[in-house]
Amino acid sequence: MDIEQLADACGGLAWISERLFQLEGQLAGEVEALDPRTRALLARSSRRHGQHAQWWRGLLPDSPALNAAARIGPPTQAWGELFAHIEEWEPADAVSAIHEVALLHLEHVLDHLQDEFSPISDGAFIRMARMVRADLDEEHADTKEAWPTPKIPSSLEIDDLLWGFINDYREKRWPPLVTHRR
Repeated sequence: MDIEQLADACGGLAWISERLFQLEGQLAGEVEALDPRTRALLARSSRRHGQHAQWWRGLLPDSPALNAAARIGPPTQAWGELFAHIEEWEPADAVSAIHEVALLHLEHVLDHLQDEFSPISDGAFIRMARMVRADLDEEHADTKEAWPTPKIPSSLEIDDLLWGFINDYREKRWPPLVTHRR
């Protein structure tokens, strides 16, 4: 991967982590809508995503020519739409969508990117991705204990959002336009 693709990947991951930090933090305050264990898990997860966002920002290249700050934003339309919809849903549905859609796609992105980077030139990114992935794995295990089978709002809307992610992968829109190594 070249430095521009690395910057795009870090910028997109920083944006996703920042949005998760904000949304989970807001949901952790939903005293009437969510049980105490779910709120505690959301608060912990929110703090972790805030840390991840700082890590991804720290990996952005500092060259003015690469304009790192401009690379922090929704990596694709599918990610932007997912978070816009999550903000509109009831707290329980929003929690389900975060854990059953957003985090699963984030795991997929991290797995894909780790395969695309070179351990020699991209070691810092690979280490960061491993640490973030370990946090996501722990979060996934903890949420399974809290609520065994979260229910995502069943609607055509969620189907459209999921197809947006599938099209991103099929058309290689993001993670950055990289062809798989053979």
